[in-house]
Amino acid sequence: MDYQAESRGEVRHLRDSWGNQVKWYDARLGREEQYSVMTEMDVAGQTYAVLTPTSFADPHPYLFKYSLTDGVPALSPVESEDEWDQAVDAFSAWLDESNVKVHMV
Repeated sequence: MDYQAESRGEVRHLRDSWGNQVKWYDARLGREEQYSVMTEMDVAGQTYAVLTPTSFADPHPYLFKYSLTDGVPALSPVESEDEWDQAVDAFSAWLDESNVKVHMV
């Protein structure tokens, strides 16, 4: 999947289904975390969400991909490095376009 600027666009599927707050069970940590939705974007047919934690003092955004199964959104981590790079490029372009300031580590 090659990233192209014209193949990217902001969407509202997650926010329209769940609102601006979402919960995700992190199996690695063994607990559910609550996040605020910063933005959602479609990149070459795959939808991603940039979320910021609300339940602990971590100001950094997290990137998840998500899909709709029978109308129910499902979050999952991005595992492929190429896919990660494409989604981060789209998020960076969104930041530039919307003049949002985010501290990235």
